[in-house]
Amino acid sequence: MGYGIMPYSVNINVLREPHAHASEPDVFLEWIQGQYCEGGEFDPTPESMRELFYNEPFTGEGHIYGYTLKALCEVFGGPLDNGHWYPFGSEWPGTVQAALTGVGVQFDPNDLMYSGSPVPLPRIDDFPLIGYVERKEALRLAAELDAADLSAIEDRSVAGAVTELHGWLKRCNDKPGDEYASYDLVCFYH
Repeated sequence: MGYGIMPYSVNINVLREPHAHASEPDVFLEWIQGQYCEGGEFDPTPESMRELFYNEPFTGEGHIYGYTLKALCEVFGGPLDNGHWYPFGSEWPGTVQAALTGVGVQFDPNDLMYSGSPVPLPRIDDFPLIGYVERKEALRLAAELDAADLSAIEDRSVAGAVTELHGWLKRCNDKPGDEYASYDLVCFYH
């Protein structure tokens, strides 16, 4: 076991108003609470889920809201493959960044952990760390990776991590006229 990044493709605008995207918000919230609020130390609580779902004031500890946001990413989006990003050591993001720079792509993988939450949350003192890339930036980075010669990355593990990241960014898309069918990248590190 170790620490790693859990990436999700999800529309950030939906995360900002989850209740507005359910035909019967109270029933949907009850279902989500039944699925994710299991009473474990790192599980959302019924209160944290309700507060994020309805944009109510926060009453609990910060880390619970990070895990609650992760649950909402699972409900409203989807997890992405992370085999090269879980688990990894502390030097891994820098190693991947050096490989990206070597093929002409300017992106710091630390942003996947340290850029913060895409929605307001109380301060999280420990885990999970949260980062995100909005779709416009994700599509720009995906295009840079499309144009890069990834075969120049000799280390197979690093090349796999770059390829996986490329897939995450490509999963973000922009469907003109249907804002809520478009996706951003939201990541959790724990």
